[in-house]
Amino acid sequence: MEDKKNKKPKSNSNKFKKHISDNPLEITEDQFYISLGHDIRRKILKIIGDNGFSSFSAFKKQIQSSTGTIYHHLDVMKELIIQDKKKKYYLTHLGEHAYQILNNNIESIEIVSKKDEKTEFNKEDSLYHYLLFKKLFEYFSTETKKSIIISFGILLTIGILSGINNLQIFLFFIRQVQIGEPLPYYFIIDLFTIFISYFILICTTEILSYFIFNNHNNWEKFLNILSIPYLPILIYLVLYTIFNLIFPTLDPLIFDIILLLFQVWSMILLAKAISTVKIVKFERGLLLAILIDYGTFMIMLILNNPFR
Repeated sequence: MEDKKNKKPKSNSNKFKKHISDNPLEITEDQFYISLGHDIRRKILKIIGDNGFSSFSAFKKQIQSSTGTIYHHLDVMKELIIQDKKKKYYLTHLGEHAYQILNNNIESIEIVSKKDEKTEFNKEDSLYHYLLFKKLFEYFSTETKKSIIISFGILLTIGILSGINNLQIFLFFIRQVQIGEPLPYYFIIDLFTIFISYFILICTTEILSYFIFNNHNNWEKFLNILSIPYLPILIYLVLYTIFNLIFPTLDPLIFDIILLLFQVWSMILLAKAISTVKIVKFERGLLLAILIDYGTFMIMLILNNPFR
């Protein structure tokens, strides 16, 4: 009787495991541990292992996390979990091995998890994640109303600083302009320009996502999350203002070089925003960001053409 109670229902996943090796040693030890080194990933393993299979809706209900976060963890666990044609998730042989470890030696897994947090595979506290504003992306994804206010504040501050420095911003490009109208009027135009360019960025990103990725999901998130790629521009404007006050005779070429670096930073953050909202790989988001950046560059080139 005891054997029957402990006997788990047979999984139908064997036919989906043909391309996964029976030998977990073919996956490096570090990759194996990183899959077990997060609470959400351990929960996913437990849900599938306890039931034999699971669905994405079951993950959402039991884990209570965002869609993008769950997809991210499923991608990390691609060697442990496989999905069939009916969108059901099963454990691979390596996944079953991990599930057994969770059941039989949970204490050792917690030790591995803490150790893993200090390795190069977990970059929670690294410069890499600070530069990508990882925590800010997570906050904007969960706190929609507050993040809209923050987004408005970012754009408003950029508009004010660009007005102070006689600069005009279109998406992530900045050009020097001559003031031909009274200062208050110019400030209004500059603020108007930054908000218009922001909505152009939202519409352009959404349209290109639809045609390139065939993806029109979660477009509402672009309303606030695309303000994050503007943060490098905001930082640049702060530095520009400070250095102009302290070193008014500084060579403009230095500002151009610094601006180029911050524009690249903004483009990477735009790729991160696209991959987060559209739930695509970062490389695909980067491709779209490069297209947008190149198109903006051509527009700015035409606007600054002395022969037009």
